[in-house]
Amino acid sequence: MRALSLRRFAEPLSGLAGSLGATLSTSFGVRATGASPIAIDLGSSGIKLLQLDLSDAASPTLIAAACLQTPEALRADHGRRLLWQIEQLPRLIREGGFKGKRAVCSIPASQTYCKHAQLARAEGGELEQAVRAMLGSQLSCDPSLLVHRQVEVPVVAPGGKMEVICMATSRELVQKLMAGLKAAKVELVGVHSEFHATLRAFETVARRADDKGVPTLYLDVGSSTTKAMITHGKDMVFARLIETGGNALDAAVGAQLKLEGAEARTTRLELEALHTKGTKPIGEQGESGVGAGAENQAEGMTRVDLSEPLEMLTDELCMCLRYHETLFPGKKVERAVFTGGEARHKGLCQHIARSIRLPAQVADPMARITRSGKEPAMGLDLRAPQPGWAVALGLCLSPTDL
Repeated sequence: MRALSLRRFAEPLSGLAGSLGATLSTSFGVRATGASPIAIDLGSSGIKLLQLDLSDAASPTLIAAACLQTPEALRADHGRRLLWQIEQLPRLIREGGFKGKRAVCSIPASQTYCKHAQLARAEGGELEQAVRAMLGSQLSCDPSLLVHRQVEVPVVAPGGKMEVICMATSRELVQKLMAGLKAAKVELVGVHSEFHATLRAFETVARRADDKGVPTLYLDVGSSTTKAMITHGKDMVFARLIETGGNALDAAVGAQLKLEGAEARTTRLELEALHTKGTKPIGEQGESGVGAGAENQAEGMTRVDLSEPLEMLTDELCMCLRYHETLFPGKKVERAVFTGGEARHKGLCQHIARSIRLPAQVADPMARITRSGKEPAMGLDLRAPQPGWAVALGLCLSPTDL
């Protein structure tokens, strides 16, 4: 069994090595045996497919993995991107070495509504009705047009009310997913939010004695959005969708350096540290700010100011932490764990961690999976850390609910 790989940053991004860096040798908590359904993660930057052999629950084994990047022209167009991704599924499944046609997929975060609400105490059907009515009012639509789930937070809200995390997406989107997968000759047996899938990927870590109940901030930083989740051990107590991700940073770089999408993204990812107002340009800090072969843009890159998108993101995260403290006085978040494709950008994670004043690490969810090295892995290099695969891994470990 391989250890859970978490790349440590320099100070102040320290403090998790003993807790999250230990070897995982316990069960994933999944009773299913044999091949898992094919996990389908429909992200903004690309589509990820993953399948595991769960015969040995203590040591899941990789069957196949595949990744296909979204064409640049479709990254910001959610409707066209989803249609394109579904069209690619038959080929990816056929050529990727996956077994069977059963699949479980996530609802794209960009198409998910997430909100905390304080509701009068209710149970079962009454709570369902209260959540449905609240969501219909918030989204100004007929509640019957929504598919929703809720998580009860174990705390007494002001006035003796319940604190509930409400998540919803359009029923039309779910129907499109089901129809599209059926057309691709795939049997959809489960649908889950990215929030739940991400946390399920870390359940084994959260269940250990040293980590049980520890308040942890999980940050899934993607291309179009950032998902912030706070857990006490394995239990979700806070969730928020932030409409700022890597695309916002790329847009700022592109506007200032007159670069287009992919070129702006490559340039931004080469920044070793991020420049904001009130800090010295990167070049004056003794850091190159660029990779080899980009010397011709070095001077311009040191002047890139990412203050606006970074402040939007870190301000939202600070509000998340403050809200958690109001729910649980005296129980502060102790650490942050970065996942998502944008977590590959070390400078971005360092900046966020310093801004929210938490020790932090970047997780490599795929490092916990047993593999021989001969399994098919289209479009990705499993020898490198893959922080963007938490959702796909969590989907493999999720129950089938359809």
